[in-house]
Amino acid sequence: MKLFPFILFFAILSLFATPSFADSPAPRKIDVDLTKMSGTVVYAMVYQMVTEPKKFKGKYIKMKGFFSSYYDEEVERRFYGCVIQDALACCSQGLAFELSKPREYPKEYPEEGSTIVIEGVFDFEKDEGSGGFPIIRNAVLHNE
Repeated sequence: MKLFPFILFFAILSLFATPSFADSPAPRKIDVDLTKMSGTVVYAMVYQMVTEPKKFKGKYIKMKGFFSSYYDEEVERRFYGCVIQDALACCSQGLAFELSKPREYPKEYPEEGSTIVIEGVFDFEKDEGSGGFPIIRNAVLHNE
């Protein structure tokens, strides 16, 4: 039984030495990885997501683009987006995202226009009118 204190000590030590992943979502299979597609295909896919959101609802999406934010005074809410450009960089398209773990804006967000990668679940948020917009929920944000 003299071994028991050492085992107990190392068991307790391992609790503190092991990094905690409680704040980050469990890794998931990526259903649509836009980071591995050409600029033209990415632009077309995001366009399809915007125009036909039912096809993508619930899918786990990964995309790379530029960070953008917008404060809507009417609804008193800040929206965050990942914006991509087409192959000629003349047109842009983006998806809103909502982080799984909220951050303080602007202190804990990248600068506007910075390259980011987001991963999360595709959804469609309806607004008070007859419309709505696609949004990546429970997103994880990576600075590039």
